[in-house]
Amino acid sequence: MCFILGILKLFIVCFKVQIFHHKKSSKVLIILGIYLCISNVSVYADTAIFSGLKKSLEEKTRTFQMENGLNVLMMKREDSPTIAVYTKFLVGSADETPEIAGTAHLLEHMLFKGTKNIGTTNYEKEKPYLEQIAVWGKRLDTLRLKELEMKEKGEEPSDEFKNQIETLKKRFYSLLELHRKFVISNEDNYIYSKNGGVGFNAYTSNDVTNYQILLPANRLEIWAKLESDRLKNPILREYYTERDVVLEERRMRVENRGLGILREKYLDAAFPEGHPYRMPVIGYEKNLGFLDLEKTKTFFKNYYDPQRMVIAVVGSLDFDKTEKILRNYFGDLKKGSLQPLKKTTQAGFNGSKFVSVVHPSTPSKIIGFHKPAFPHPDDAVFSIIDTLLAEGESGRLYKKLILEKQVAQGVYCWNGDPGDRFSNLFSIYITNNQNADQKKVENLVQEELDKLKTELITSEELFRIKNQILGGYLRALDDNGKLADVLSLYQLLYGDWRELLRGYEELDTVTPEDVQRVAKKYFVPENRTIAELNPPAKGAGN
Repeated sequence: MCFILGILKLFIVCFKVQIFHHKKSSKVLIILGIYLCISNVSVYADTAIFSGLKKSLEEKTRTFQMENGLNVLMMKREDSPTIAVYTKFLVGSADETPEIAGTAHLLEHMLFKGTKNIGTTNYEKEKPYLEQIAVWGKRLDTLRLKELEMKEKGEEPSDEFKNQIETLKKRFYSLLELHRKFVISNEDNYIYSKNGGVGFNAYTSNDVTNYQILLPANRLEIWAKLESDRLKNPILREYYTERDVVLEERRMRVENRGLGILREKYLDAAFPEGHPYRMPVIGYEKNLGFLDLEKTKTFFKNYYDPQRMVIAVVGSLDFDKTEKILRNYFGDLKKGSLQPLKKTTQAGFNGSKFVSVVHPSTPSKIIGFHKPAFPHPDDAVFSIIDTLLAEGESGRLYKKLILEKQVAQGVYCWNGDPGDRFSNLFSIYITNNQNADQKKVENLVQEELDKLKTELITSEELFRIKNQILGGYLRALDDNGKLADVLSLYQLLYGDWRELLRGYEELDTVTPEDVQRVAKKYFVPENRTIAELNPPAKGAGN
């Protein structure tokens, strides 16, 4: 179930940013396309065109806040009789501690398990089974954790203790099997499908948790009924089974993939102890199998608060009717004691860091530098550098590492790694060729970064990059879902979706001198973290 280069950071986590498009603005888009192809004046700099786009966006967008703090964003697009509905919560792995790491992601899975009304043949008959499962599950976790602690101390559990665990485990799994007769799997998805819904899905990131669907425009009330029920009456059924699923997901994504381990070690090295961005979204293998059901319920109550929530509806809609439906179903959500946002004392450079991982995978390297997050003006400069270095075959690192020196098979940059609620990283990810020398790859990357310090990029190159970024927006215009995704994100993180537009404007102010200044300031050894992955030496372990 998983912004822009720079502002488009969310491309990396499957988001895409685009500008609003409707039939009446198609002429403007044609003009923009012509500008991209033949003009030698930046599209960004054409105030009349950009102002027209801004005005169109603002005319077709309306926001309101309910008394409980829930924010709603509506954008009218009449291209088809459909809507995209994206619901975001300001909760992700950044809100966790090491002991509960992975809870936000597990909770995302659990909220697809239904409610008192959905996903069950008879909740009143099911309830005693759920209560007993919770009791025995907690007891079994306690015994398993004690066994693990004994083994870590070098102590061997007694046969009596082992038998106690096995006996309880058999009883517990028998109870889980009995409980299954009450479960109607994916009933909500079935209801959506019968009503023309597609793309029912969710994802969790370091910063947010998102739920999404595309629907016929006249099915909004069905969505509102199902989703408000999900928030008011969630039942975390099949908790222990799903916890095992997530644990296996971690093994596939991290333990069995060298890049997964490398990235986790990289972020651990880059950020100091206690920093929110040290928490992996998937959680840690050691604690995932012991995440407590009651603590997960408490996490839901604390963070799935309407004050930390944005609903975005984009498509063929009537503002007044949409607002009435949403107020009717979500207006009575109870707001809680708002959880304080985590703060970070990370002020900047953290000293040079290096970490090495041995894993039977393709050799890889990550080179990263601390930087401020959007809306700091330097973030826009990093967006330019991102595209300059690694966007397509024209990227400087692509040409140097892959085409010229043939030491790598892949390279990409991530401006805003791993999120945007706190200061973050500009990261360069390289997949080496099998026999490439790691130090040589590192030196080649550093050479390109040093060029940015000593040689100004040309105005023509900067012009091309800005229009290349804008071209990415224009190619993704006709998608309600992508619009709902990014608009809800900006509304949630920055309190106003218009910050997205301000980000576009910020990009056009970037000069060659800005690129040089930022390179000199941030691309320095004392601000650098390097993580490299190498396969085991031949014969190792034999």
